[in-house]
Amino acid sequence: MLEGQQLAAWEHDGFFILERLVDPAAGDAMLAETIELVRRVIPVERPPTEFHNVDGAMIHLEKKLNPAARVPEDHVSKVFSLHRRSRFAAFARMPALLEALVAVMTESDLDCFQSQMIFKNPGAMGQPYHQDSFYFQFDHPQVGVWLAISAATLENGCLVVLPGSHREPIHPHVVPERKGSNYGYLEIVDQDFTGEAPVLMNPGDVLVFNANLMHRSYDNRARSRRAALVYHYAPADTKILGQRFPVFDFMPACRDGHPAAA
Repeated sequence: MLEGQQLAAWEHDGFFILERLVDPAAGDAMLAETIELVRRVIPVERPPTEFHNVDGAMIHLEKKLNPAARVPEDHVSKVFSLHRRSRFAAFARMPALLEALVAVMTESDLDCFQSQMIFKNPGAMGQPYHQDSFYFQFDHPQVGVWLAISAATLENGCLVVLPGSHREPIHPHVVPERKGSNYGYLEIVDQDFTGEAPVLMNPGDVLVFNANLMHRSYDNRARSRRAALVYHYAPADTKILGQRFPVFDFMPACRDGHPAAA
């Protein structure tokens, strides 16, 4: 059950952390499975195209070239649509996670509609300030879930959030001014970001955040990857009003407050 301070943080800040919710070994196993998918279709010599599909998943490469690449996953930015795979579906329907989502969304029937494994390899550029809800043109609000597979630190490109910005409407998003920004990145420029806060996390920690919350990430200046798994949830009766995101896949996660059947 959520503690009072977590519910208060949700209302005031738009996010909270569930510490040590997941066994770090489970996160490592999901990352290893994703790497196996990548290696089936991506060579060490970077392919020229941005997206690659394999077994229901979509691999998104970094726009910035990585001359230090030694293995195929060194070219990868994100891998989408993993949540129907066994390990990933088990996390999507984890009872303790669903309990938190039902509490903050005040809905007992929830779907997981989007998933992505973020690689954030050494040298990768950070994503500029945005709201995830900008990409999800739905008739119901959404909640994001961010599982730290590796530690998220200042050096390796942790998330940075603007507490309280979940109460803002969806802002215009424009092409970033920074040269070399990744494919698909857009940026909020009409907001004062004074008061932003980095989100430091340990492996197995889970950040639950309102999809309207403004957030960005630092560049990865470390020598190691900062991996994370991100899911988004919405009420089961959600209707899509428009399409800015390349793929949605609504999978039942919770019914009547309990994990949905596989």
